[in-house]
Amino acid sequence: MFPSILTSRKLEGKKAVTTPLKMRTTLILAIGFVPLLCLTRPHTAFGQTTPVDENNPSSVKQDLEKRFLEYAEALTKRDLTTLDQIWTDDYVFINPQGELVTKSQRLSNIKAGATEFQAIRPKSERTEVHGNVALDVGTVTLQGTKYGGKESSGDYRYMTVWVNSGGRWRMIANQITRITH
Repeated sequence: MFPSILTSRKLEGKKAVTTPLKMRTTLILAIGFVPLLCLTRPHTAFGQTTPVDENNPSSVKQDLEKRFLEYAEALTKRDLTTLDQIWTDDYVFINPQGELVTKSQRLSNIKAGATEFQAIRPKSERTEVHGNVALDVGTVTLQGTKYGGKESSGDYRYMTVWVNSGGRWRMIANQITRITH
């Protein structure tokens, strides 16, 4: 091993212990990721989950693309009933201003007209499936868009976390960031 990737710790009266930095980093990332996965467990009751076929990623990707289009259509039509079904009860959204918005706040903003969309054109770039959780990353073009009552049309990068609950993909979290050209 290379000395530059090792860290040392001297123990009193004992031999020095060296731990590879890469192993420590992996452990820290694993510990940080476990709570995220645990957040998805309450959405599926024991014995009621419909397993996702991770061996058929193209099928899952097609399901998610279809679900995203349903989501986009519901946003443009201000279909609060469909959005309520797509978003989990503990759904969170990080808007372009970096604000954390809950499901009830988001539904209220759409109902009041503070948030609206005329056209949404997503382009998925990467989809990762881990059990009943999927991460979708891509770009989206928003036209005739308002966030918080302010004109917000443009190109964005998005990240969406989906959970498969009862055989249906539901959005647990998403975030968008404006792409500056």
